[in-house]
Parts: sequence; structure tokens; C-alpha cells
Amino acid sequence: MTNKPIIGIIPTFNLTNEENNPYEDKASFVRMYSDKIKKSGGIPIGILENPEEYASICDGYVWPGGKKILKEYAFLLEDALKKNKPVLGICLGAQSIVTLLNILEDKEQEPSKSLEEIYEQNKKEKPYLKKLEEESGHRNFVTKEKESIDAARHKVHIQKDSLLYQIYKTEELNVVSLHSFTINRVPKTINVLATSEDGVIEAVSYKAPNSFILGVQWHPEIEEETTLFDALIFNAKKKYQTLVNKNHKLEEDYSIVKYNSEYDTSNPNMEYETSLAWEKFKNFTRKNGYYIDIESAYRSIEAQQEIWDSCVKEKGLSHTKRFVAAPGYSEHHTGLAIDICMKKDGVWLNEFHPDLTECYTFLKEHCSEFGFILRYPEGKEEITGYGYEPWHFRYIGNSALAKYLMEQNLTLEEYVEGNAYARNC
Repeated sequence: MTNKPIIGIIPTFNLTNEENNPYEDKASFVRMYSDKIKKSGGIPIGILENPEEYASICDGYVWPGGKKILKEYAFLLEDALKKNKPVLGICLGAQSIVTLLNILEDKEQEPSKSLEEIYEQNKKEKPYLKKLEEESGHRNFVTKEKESIDAARHKVHIQKDSLLYQIYKTEELNVVSLHSFTINRVPKTINVLATSEDGVIEAVSYKAPNSFILGVQWHPEIEEETTLFDALIFNAKKKYQTLVNKNHKLEEDYSIVKYNSEYDTSNPNMEYETSLAWEKFKNFTRKNGYYIDIESAYRSIEAQQEIWDSCVKEKGLSHTKRFVAAPGYSEHHTGLAIDICMKKDGVWLNEFHPDLTECYTFLKEHCSEFGFILRYPEGKEEITGYGYEPWHFRYIGNSALAKYLMEQNLTLEEYVEGNAYARNC
């Protein structure tokens, strides 16, 4: 079991086999792509035939360069669009993203036609791509030697308000260019992020808020730095920032593991990576004089229904709506949320017990160091939908992001819906 995101790589197929040799019928993967994914903290896997069978295990995709757009892999882009998974398209991969989004846009005008029919029709009438001239300065060839790589470079200019600028923090890059085609038609769902000095589109992204579907015409895998792959992995871990509240029902399944709480050994299971971070957070807090543990973590929908019904019976519907999530709408279904209690003089204390005030202050000050945030802070009830709960913490998978949210007093709602962190990081 691992806490690293799994990144599926689309292969390149051998398109020439003049001798009809069965051993030349190959799908290949360039090692540089997988090396960069591993260096950035992900696990690369190659996606062969039947790509829909891989979608359930992939947290994101790399669509690399190659020789032909493969319609069989359109499913993976649709999967990314539906489930907000990140995609990094490189060279042909960027062209594939634009082509497929163009096809989907054209299908809205001709719904009776298949995607393949639309592609073949527009390839002749209004091509999505066009071939570059041999002397364009984009169609280069490289070896592993630095001199060869540097000879294939040209400058690209980045839009300052773009996703790419947020990643690189610069308006100009000197990139390695090996592409033979350029984008001819830009669909309405795409932002152009960068162009070369001769006006060729060099980078694009999908327009949806909080989306990371990014295509670049150059080859970041050949560089020493891993900037784009770091951004891919960061976005692949966004499942840890999934918003579950009164308006957002849980739609994603999480890997739940057993955790043995001293307070309650029968219930507090949690998501795997959360359990690792929690152990560090708990041990750190205990060393500082607060003997904490888990009162409640993962809950099934059935368990949440029992809690809801019990609270309605004891305290009424109004109180229940303020402090208890309806079944299916609880963060506890993810295994990412934890309710903390503390042992003092042999007695477990929880919720608003007065002896917990000092402990709660300590937890709030240090939770972000371990990737947690105080989920329902005081004064944010209108935003979160819940009253102040100083015992309820949420793991979001990234300590830098957690620190930013805590320092800026931002809720998960404010981050997900406004993405303030991306604009300032």
C-alpha cells in the first residue's frame, strides 16, 4: 500500500512493420517520462489496451509525444474531465487534448455523428492541426548530448495570468522543441497559455476552475528540472482536498485501513496516508504534554445514519443540522476527517470540555505541520455550514497548503471554490 499517486502513461505504438513481423508490433514507453514521475513523487504505470480498465487506479495521466493520435485513449481524457484528474500532454499529447476537445465541441453541433466521423470530416474541411514547415525551427532532432539538446531550443512567451505562469513564475522559457504539427483550431474550452516568437501555440489548458489538464508542445521530460511533473503530482493528490459538505455529496472511494485508538478500538479507521500523518501528529502532541487520540474517524453511511437519528431524537432537528452531517454528506465517510479527544487524570475528555481549551489551541497551531487543517473554525459557520468544532481536523495531503489555509484563516470551501492558494503559491 502506498501514499503516492499513480500516473498512467499512454504508450507510443510502432506504426511501421513492413515485414509483418509479430515482434515489431510494439507499444513502447520512453523512460524519461517514468523517471520524471518517480522523481516528482508519483508511481508510473503503462496503459496498454482497454484503457478503461486502468482508469479506476490512476490518479492522473501523462499523454506523451508520438506519431499518431490514438482514438482508443480518448476515454482517459473523458475520465479526467469527469473526475477532475490531472493530465499533462506533451507534444503529440497536447495536440491530442486539443483535437479531442474540438471533436467534443463539434459533436454538439452534429450530435447524430460519431466522434470518429466528426474527426475524419474536419481533418479535411477544418483541420484541428497543421503541419509545420521543415525550416520552422520547431521540427528538431536531439541526442543525449547537451549541445544537441540546446540546439533544439527556442523561446516561448507565457501569458502572465495563466496556469503556466503560476507554475513557472516567469513570462519566458527557453524550451526544447521537437514537434512537427501545431494547433490550427482552438476550441472554446481551451485557454492558450504560451506562444513562440513566430506565433505558434506552445501551451494550452482546459478552462474549468481547479482543473489541471495542461498541454505543452515542448519536451519537459528532457530537462534536468521537474517543474511540470511536480505540478502534475501535486494535482494528482487533490483527492485529499475533496470537498464534502452539506452541498457536496461524497463521490469518491477511499482506501480505509484499521487504526487502533486507545479511546475506541472498534471504530476509528481512516484513509491510509491520513493514518501515517496522524501517527506523527499524535506522537508530536503527546510529547508536548497532551495525551490525545481519536474519538471518531471513518464512518460508514449506515453509522452516520444512526448518529443523525440519535441526535435528532435527543437534541432536535435544528441542532442536528448545525452539528451533524446527513448520511452521504459527511467528511467522515472519506476517512480523511478525525475527531480528537484527550486523556487527563485517567479520564477521556471530548468536544467542549473546558479542560480541552489549551489542547485545542496547541492543535490548531501545529496541525498544518502534518497536513491537517481545523475544518470548522470559529466565525465561518455561514461558509462551512457547521458550527465551530475545535476537535474536528481534516487531512488535505499537503503541509504547505495546510499551512497557507491556516495562516490565512481560509476554509476548504474557500480554497476549492476560489483556489486562492494556486494564485499565491
